[in-house]
Amino acid sequence: MNDIYYLIHTTNKYNEEWKELRTSPIEDYEDQFPGVYFTLITKDNIHKEKLYPGNKQILIFSKRLLEQKNYHINLRDYNGYISENNTYFPWNLDAAVKKISEDANINSNEVVFHDPIPMKYLCVAIKKLSSNISNNNLLPNVPIQNEVEPDLSKEPFYCYPLEKNYTGMNPLSESSSEFFMKMAKMCGVDNQLPTNEIINQISQKIPDLYMNRNKQQIDMLKTTGGMLKTTGCKSKKRRKINRNKSLKK
Repeated sequence: MNDIYYLIHTTNKYNEEWKELRTSPIEDYEDQFPGVYFTLITKDNIHKEKLYPGNKQILIFSKRLLEQKNYHINLRDYNGYISENNTYFPWNLDAAVKKISEDANINSNEVVFHDPIPMKYLCVAIKKLSSNISNNNLLPNVPIQNEVEPDLSKEPFYCYPLEKNYTGMNPLSESSSEFFMKMAKMCGVDNQLPTNEIINQISQKIPDLYMNRNKQQIDMLKTTGGMLKTTGCKSKKRRKINRNKSLKK
């Protein structure tokens, strides 16, 4: 966590009456992961991370949110889809930060929370006054957090094998059959089925498992071989979709 600065969410619609950032609708799960989307800012990517240029407000959230367990990180913006070669989890957060530091080509990460995020975790709201100003130039070059405790009661939702639904440019290589076998075990599906049938059967269970996350066997995913291994805010001096898709009143 030492190299992490904060999480940001950009928008054109923010006002101080908001109580939370809502997840994108579960009804749209085939098109994108039903989550709240952020960008992870670290000492190493603060100047290179590509932020959505059209939005004029930058919301900075406490890095303590990353102490929760109901999120995943994609090194590349991928509509939230979970995949073998792009996705990290709370238990290998340090590995994700290290990868961001080492690979100069990683410049569009997304952190996807699986539940609404209360605005009490908001630390700073920056209004961009000119379209000629780079978003990155407005970002504080220090870690930011507040005293609000993270919600450790929130469970994650990982039974989401829909990476083939991605329709953007330059799709990633598909995850291995071993990855889908592990996901099948996690989601209570026969892992000896062909990969396409595993995907089909898990997909049918998505709405139920999203609402009943205790049915998932998360430890099965942790052992997956080939996964990428693993207000009142304080600033501490130290050395360095469209993000709009989840933001609601």
